[in-house]
Amino acid sequence: MKRMMTGLVIAALALPVAVLGAMVGDAERTIAKAPVMRVAIRGYDPRDMLRGHYLRYQFDWNAEVPFIGRVARLCVLSAPAHAPAHVRPLAPGSPPGPDCVLVVDGWGETLAEARRAESRGDVPGRLQFTPDGIGSGRLYVPERHAARLETLLREGRVRLTIDVAVPAVGSPRIKAWHIDGKTVDAYFAQEGKQ
Repeated sequence: MKRMMTGLVIAALALPVAVLGAMVGDAERTIAKAPVMRVAIRGYDPRDMLRGHYLRYQFDWNAEVPFIGRVARLCVLSAPAHAPAHVRPLAPGSPPGPDCVLVVDGWGETLAEARRAESRGDVPGRLQFTPDGIGSGRLYVPERHAARLETLLREGRVRLTIDVAVPAVGSPRIKAWHIDGKTVDAYFAQEGKQ
C-alpha cells in the first residue's frame, strides 16, 4: 500500500513537469518553423555598469510610408534572408493586400520627419514600430566583445540587424542578431584574424 501511494505521489508530481516540458517543446518548434524577417537596428550604449553588458536598440525599418499616423500592423513586402525586410505600415482597418508576404502585429506610428525621400512620390517619413512580444529593446552583449562593439558603434562602422521569427500563432521572437550580416562571435573572430 505504501509503495502504491509513493508511486501515485511521484506520478502526480511528474505530470505537471511533463506537461510543461511538452508546452515548451511545442513553443520552440513553432518558433523554429516560423518565417523569419531581418530588421536593421540602431544600437547605442552597450555597456551599462548597473545593468550589465546590454545593447539598447531601436528598430530601423526599411519601410514605405504611405500615410502618417498610428500603426497596429505591418505588411512585410519582402523578407530576404540576407537583407532587412521591406515593409509597409498598414493604416488602421485596412486589409493587408495580396503583396503582403507576412503581417506583423504591434504598435507604433509613422512620423512626418523625413528619413529618406521616396522617388515614387510616397509621403516621406519615418516608421516607429515594435512587434507584439518584443518590447524590451535590449540585447545581451558578451563581455569579451562589449568594449570593441561600443567603439564600432560610436564610429558608425558596423550595421546591426535582428532576425525576428513571426509564427502564425503567438508572438514574434528574436532568434539572433548580427553585425554586418555575421553572428557576433563570427564577426569578432574574423576581426581578430585581420
